[in-house]
Amino acid sequence: MVQGKVVALSLICLVLIVGCFGSVFLLNQKEAEVALKAEELVVMETEKSSLETKIAGLLSEKSTLELQVTGLEDETSELNGEVAVLESEVSNLQTEVSDLETEVIESYNQGYSEGHEAGYDEGYVEGMDYVTENGYYMRDPTYAEAVAFIDSDLTDQHEYGDDYVCYDFTSDFNANAEEQGYRCGFVYMTFTSGAHAIACFDTVDEGIIYIEPQTDEIVAPKIGQIYNGDTVESLGIIW
Repeated sequence: MVQGKVVALSLICLVLIVGCFGSVFLLNQKEAEVALKAEELVVMETEKSSLETKIAGLLSEKSTLELQVTGLEDETSELNGEVAVLESEVSNLQTEVSDLETEVIESYNQGYSEGHEAGYDEGYVEGMDYVTENGYYMRDPTYAEAVAFIDSDLTDQHEYGDDYVCYDFTSDFNANAEEQGYRCGFVYMTFTSGAHAIACFDTVDEGIIYIEPQTDEIVAPKIGQIYNGDTVESLGIIW
């Protein structure tokens, strides 16, 4: 009986010992898991702190960039204002230049016209006196006579310059023609930007022909058409 009790007690003790060992093992396993989780938590906290630092840096950079963008926008606005002012000044200067060009052209045309009229009136009186005194008679040439005179005349050999312009070419050509007894017309043309003078004959068989005395070329100027690179606005003949 006693022996049975001892055996039972031994079994109970064995069970208790095994249970204790199991509990200790499980406890150690849990502690290891807790330690591992603690390490992972430390790593995560470190990563979190690092990310927060990076985010703070990025936010600081963002703020700096926003300030730079604002500054650039202000500079752009100022530059646009300066550009608008410069464009307005350029427009005003272009208008002034255009007005000055118009005044120069008008002054040139007026001076040329007044000088031509005065020169023609004086020359006409002198020419008529010469004709009257010398019994000089002028007539319209035939086309062949006009061409022959053009070929023989040396006016085209003069050089164009400040002291010898189209008016001088035409005047000398006319004078030479009249010395040969041919009636020669002084042709005055105006353009959109200037004026020009050439000569003409009213041939008895072919009608009026126009001559560019600078080149001895027979030309055909017409109002509204291009002559020497410009549009003819008016054309008059003085005989």
